[in-house]
Amino acid sequence: MTDDLDRQRVEELIGAEAAGGGSLRSRQRLGLLVAVGLAVLTLVEYVIAVTVDDPLIWLLPFVIAKGALIMEYFMHFSSLFGGGEH
Repeated sequence: MTDDLDRQRVEELIGAEAAGGGSLRSRQRLGLLVAVGLAVLTLVEYVIAVTVDDPLIWLLPFVIAKGALIMEYFMHFSSLFGGGEH
């Protein structure tokens, strides 16, 4: 059962590539940009957490932004609602 699902997933990915779903290079660049964005947000969070006495309110926007990036680009959240290509 899982082998069939894995095979179907691979076929979908190959089909998306052939249908112009984005080149491998462009997807790798997007992944790298997201990873760099997460690293920058983490650095900002660290600086805020170390320098501010009560950092909860200051950290909240960065935590939400990181969560949104992770959910969209690594978990493909928008595809749950039919809006994604995965």
